[in-house]
This record gives sequence, structure tokens and C-alpha cells, in this order.
Amino acid sequence: MGIVNYKNDITSKTYLSVAVLGNSLKLNVKYKNINTIELDKTTTEINLILPKKYKNMENMEIINLAIKKLYSKIAETEIEYSMEIARHILGFAPDDYSIKMLDKDYYKCYKKQLIISPDIVRFNRKIINTTIIEAFCKTRYKQGSIKYKKLLSNAINEYEIYNNKETSNFKLLKIS
Repeated sequence: MGIVNYKNDITSKTYLSVAVLGNSLKLNVKYKNINTIELDKTTTEINLILPKKYKNMENMEIINLAIKKLYSKIAETEIEYSMEIARHILGFAPDDYSIKMLDKDYYKCYKKQLIISPDIVRFNRKIINTTIIEAFCKTRYKQGSIKYKKLLSNAINEYEIYNNKETSNFKLLKIS
């Protein structure tokens, strides 16, 4: 699988891949006689169905917008799940949070408000969860402070215990 060059015209897009929750999913671009753009996600691939009028056009912008839309939809549930884990472990939460596209960061903290980029769903759940825990800690203390480091260290240790319990429970359920 090669690196996508966004400047060149690409006629066949079935070799593209998209990272979703730490998995690389094959992206298939198909053309049908429809009026709207459709996006269908399975466990191993994503099918982007475009109207036939786009067949001979440069489609990378449309593909990128569709992928961002996919990330936004997935982020709604995944970030809420990660926020609940962080709330449980830390015992507090930011006053408010929102999911918005950010240019270079996966999250930003403003006093007691947290802004999370939907692009974070490219990574696996463990990375998402630990990133959200880190963000929670930053809403409470300044990043370089001793209290921040202690809170983050304790929270990550608690998360590892929680994560090991979840993994062992899953294995038990899988065997029986």
C-alpha cells in the first residue's frame, strides 16, 4: 500500500485505507446512479458511494469530507464512552466539552472546558481513553505542576487496572 499523493489525479481509489479506532480499513469508492453521497462502514472496509457525475472529477476533497463526517459520527459515541471512563477514574469532569475539528491538536483545554477533535478516532480505544484522561487532568491543574503529574500518574495507573479487568472479563466471556 503506497502513500496517497493528494495533488495527483487518482482514477482508481480502491487501494486507499482509512484509520478507524486503530484499525486500517480499506476504502472503496464506487459510483452509482444516485443523487446523494452514501457512506457504508463494515468491520473491514468503508464503501463510499458517489453519484456518477463525480466519476471523471477530482474526488479527493469529497473523499476527505466523507472521512471527516465518518470520524464525527464515530466520535460522538467513542468520546462519550471515554469521558465516562475518565469521570469514573478521576471522580470529576470538565464543566463542558465539545467535539470540533482542530487544526493540529486532538484536544484543547480552556479553563474547565474541553474541546476534542473527532480525528482522535483514528487511534485505538486505549489511546483515546488515556488522551481523554490527560485532558481531564489539564482542566484541573497546569501541565507542568507537581499536582498535575501526580494526578495523571495515579489516573493512568487506575486506568491500567481498569483496562486489565475489562480485558480479562472479555477473555472469560469469549471462552465460555
